[in-house]
Amino acid sequence: MKIKECIQLAAEALNLDATLNGQSETDRLLLRCANNCLDEITSEYLPLMSEKTVQSKDGRIAYSELGTAVYDVKWVKKDGNKVKFGLMPSYIDVSCDGEYEVMFYTRPEQMTLSDDVPETLHLTPRVISYGIAAEYLLVSGFYEEAVMYDRRFKDALVRLAGGDAARRVKRRRWLL
Repeated sequence: MKIKECIQLAAEALNLDATLNGQSETDRLLLRCANNCLDEITSEYLPLMSEKTVQSKDGRIAYSELGTAVYDVKWVKKDGNKVKFGLMPSYIDVSCDGEYEVMFYTRPEQMTLSDDVPETLHLTPRVISYGIAAEYLLVSGFYEEAVMYDRRFKDALVRLAGGDAARRVKRRRWLL
């Protein structure tokens, strides 16, 4: 699914005249809201994880070797075993040089209207459009309307992330 589809749904819900060619101020604002929305989704609800094998130099693994949008590291392994590591502003501090496997969280790159939403998020265009609409209304100063769309957006994300599943205690048979 293209981010343009999600923005179009948000524009329709808000009764905006968006051409979605990227030329108007409204188009640019909606795209910025879409990028903010995806950033919120991946940093708070449905993280994008990646794993990469890299070489350390001087006990350091530069974030640039992992990619441009790294925001947290889950674990670091050397020879299949997890090792202690430290997060520094521009690198990961490890004990020695060598080859390491790193599992880390990323944010999506800034999108354009023709870009695809990452499939690993398993989101519908409607859910993303709620987030875009909430962000647009907030930026535009319509706070009460923004709260309504934000609630829809976050409720849908919680359901998708598995936080709304019914928790039931297994039925027991009691002995007398």
